[in-house]
Amino acid sequence: MSAHRFGLVGYLNTAPYRHGLRALGETDWIEETPAALLPRLLQGEVEAAILPTFDALTTPDLRVLPSACISSMGEAGSVKIFSRVPLPQVAAIALDTSSHTSAAVVRILCAERDLHPVFLDLPPDLPKMLQSADAALLLGDPCMRVEAEAEAENLLTYDVGAEWLELTGSPLVFAVWCVGPRVDAGAVDGLIRRALEMGLEHLEEAAAEEAKRLGFERDLVSSYLRDNMRYRLDGPARVGVEKLRKLLVKHHLVEDHGPVRYELDETA
Repeated sequence: MSAHRFGLVGYLNTAPYRHGLRALGETDWIEETPAALLPRLLQGEVEAAILPTFDALTTPDLRVLPSACISSMGEAGSVKIFSRVPLPQVAAIALDTSSHTSAAVVRILCAERDLHPVFLDLPPDLPKMLQSADAALLLGDPCMRVEAEAEAENLLTYDVGAEWLELTGSPLVFAVWCVGPRVDAGAVDGLIRRALEMGLEHLEEAAAEEAKRLGFERDLVSSYLRDNMRYRLDGPARVGVEKLRKLLVKHHLVEDHGPVRYELDETA
């Protein structure tokens, strides 16, 4: 029987957590877009959630767990800008409203290159987004689903993880695990670590199930989970979080609350 209730993202990138939690008998969770999980945690509807890193940086009272995350070191494969023209020529970018971290990173990437497009917040629908803007940011499964469509339309593609690595030399941490104020952080962190290890240990099995669920090619799913996504909040990932924080502050996208304070800080 489940002892905890979690907030998860239904995208493919959380597959190791979902499969590991299920194997451990923890099956009580809700699935939302990344941007919708913070209110669920703050209202106590879930005990822990995988939240956009942006939310952790704008909500300083959040208790951030020290062990696990969702990140990429280079190409993310599922967070991309699709554009009709080269990025320096873009006048407007439509930002997927499912996103907080990725949308903020796109703003940083443009500002750091002295590019100043108009940003529009729109639901993740590529044709409709490109009716209102020259380029569109999509993330998660919707991003992966439009690859063939984008290629057929001869759209230029910019992988946000790769662009971030070129700018900073560090991983891009899209999401971190957070717990509510009266939750045993040690117990939850230990459970998430065990679930992640189990999910990664049985990655091919998880990939097969996810490919069937989503209608994706199994090899694509397996490669994505194995090669694009990173899940440990290790030293390089923490450096990436801090670089993100500093650039968000530099470009006046967040207030400066200082570096993230990790609960149970055992991996610094």
